[in-house]
Amino acid sequence: MKLRNSFIALAVGLLSLGSGCNDNSGFIDAEDTQRVPALNPATLSPLSNESGSVRAYVGTEVTVQGFNLDRVGAVTMDDQPVELTVQTIKELKFRIPALGHAQNDLPYAVKLRAYDSQETQIFAYDYFVTIPVTDAVVTGYAPAGGTVGTEITLSGRNLGQVTRVRFGGATVEAALFTEVDEEGGFVKFRVPAGVSEAPDTEVAIAAEWGTQTIDVTGATPFLLHVPVFVALEPQPEGTNSAIGDELELTGRNLDLVSAVKWGDAALTVVEQSAEALTVRFPASIHEAVPAVQTKALVAEWGLSEPAQAETLAAAWRLDTTPSSTVLVPEFGKMTVEDGKFYLGKTVTVTGANLSAVEKIEFRYDAERLAATVLAGATDSELKFTVPEGVTFDAASEVSVVAVYNGADEAEVGKATVYPFYYYKDLTIGAQDGSNTAMAFCVPDRGGVIPASEWKELDKYAASDAMTAAITLNKAVITEAQYYEVPPYFFSTFSGGYLTLQSPSNSSSQLKNFKVDGTSITGGGSMYGVPVVCFRALKTTTSAENKIIEAVKGGTLETMISTVRASAGAPKYATDFNADDVVLVQYVTYAYGVKNPTPDDVCRQGFIHVKAVTEAAATGRITFDLYWSKTLNE
Repeated sequence: MKLRNSFIALAVGLLSLGSGCNDNSGFIDAEDTQRVPALNPATLSPLSNESGSVRAYVGTEVTVQGFNLDRVGAVTMDDQPVELTVQTIKELKFRIPALGHAQNDLPYAVKLRAYDSQETQIFAYDYFVTIPVTDAVVTGYAPAGGTVGTEITLSGRNLGQVTRVRFGGATVEAALFTEVDEEGGFVKFRVPAGVSEAPDTEVAIAAEWGTQTIDVTGATPFLLHVPVFVALEPQPEGTNSAIGDELELTGRNLDLVSAVKWGDAALTVVEQSAEALTVRFPASIHEAVPAVQTKALVAEWGLSEPAQAETLAAAWRLDTTPSSTVLVPEFGKMTVEDGKFYLGKTVTVTGANLSAVEKIEFRYDAERLAATVLAGATDSELKFTVPEGVTFDAASEVSVVAVYNGADEAEVGKATVYPFYYYKDLTIGAQDGSNTAMAFCVPDRGGVIPASEWKELDKYAASDAMTAAITLNKAVITEAQYYEVPPYFFSTFSGGYLTLQSPSNSSSQLKNFKVDGTSITGGGSMYGVPVVCFRALKTTTSAENKIIEAVKGGTLETMISTVRASAGAPKYATDFNADDVVLVQYVTYAYGVKNPTPDDVCRQGFIHVKAVTEAAATGRITFDLYWSKTLNE
């Protein structure tokens, strides 16, 4: 900042100056030049500036040096008198008064003036005062709609001061918030129950702190969706439902229903839409004592735990005697994403009577592994996911078996299951602010998270948590804490190269990631917790060549390999290029040497680099990733 005032040392014999005052001169003349107060603006402390790199606040004590300062009659700031706390011949101290300005991120320019005992202005200077934002401020919320249990995030600043949230006519106290950012950047809470009985309702949200209330939603209210049922016709006297019978429910937002139960028994969903829901009394209920029994018919919905429950009928009669006509499922094709049964992938089965299927199992050797059947199965289609608990290490054939009618079984088909995961078209970007949304690849989650989620991902990261040799400091991190942090890696632009980086490889890399211009580590150098090593594979050995061909050709059948990674961060155009393959290994807590042995590898994967956009700090790497199940603990 340029000083707009000059300082003139007044001494005996100094040539007399003309009268008057220029705001940018800092002085006026007086007949007795030896006794005119003279303030040196360069000695102001703090010497605040317009950029805010040096700040002064209301109540800050300001010091200024000069001559004859005991003859200063008054000091003002924006024409408001200030309190002089110290006044000597060579020094003045005063406190910045309350100026009445609104809270703001940037400093305000205020006019600092001094007067002699005759109330003549002798000094004027543009000073800068910050009125910090200390109020709770909400800048937005998301999502804009949902149902009971939907998690809503309020974004802003100083939100740690929020004591409660008003959601329509309901109140969510701070003790029920699901998360509050330590730095006050966000508050999360779940939509409470009982706000509305209408299917779709606009709801206003307000946050309270102290005695203040913040209108969160404004002109964009939250749209609350709840299921609403058309009342069931009562069963005629003397009649009851039977095993295998279907029951059709109608209403609004019925696609939100997660289950319909008769007592504790879940009914089979035959068909489901927003307007209609058809359920069937499953054969598995015949495990109860065969007889006509009466239990409540209840629909469950919502995202909270426990689920919301609505009684459709307080007493519904059912003959639990096994049906003489059992619906037998008929299976057609099994199709899967990416064409192969990779772990976690969704499998779609077509056929007939598929809503009668109660369970899917993968069977091999003496193992029986249950698959998760996804909600929304119909008579003609059901979906399930390839279970993750397989015990084999190389691609193996399994029998896929459906269980129905309580204990009856039918084989859906044979499938070759690959004991690893496969994720396509992941992109990570270097540390530039434009890449904050694609900061860290988290293989266990099959995706990429933004820089803003790093602190939640790796809460044990600290400068003394690791060593420069990327071996664990076990005096700082316990085994449980190590495994609590999922493995992750990222790319940076370092030393003129776009590189792949482990969070434990270099303490200077994590601080390069910024959110709103601020380093996620607070600006300090910091190691991350999980130890991840890399190796760019080359066709120099037969073992590496076989892996490269299998990864590129989609014929990879096992993750077990004697190829070892190292601690280095591979560089684009030096160690790898587009269409190359990079080995990535996440090591166990027992790891203690620079290059992991096979027993040190907890999980490993192969990156098939698809494309590289090298633009210095804005570089991006797009790749497919094969990722193993747990190999060693």
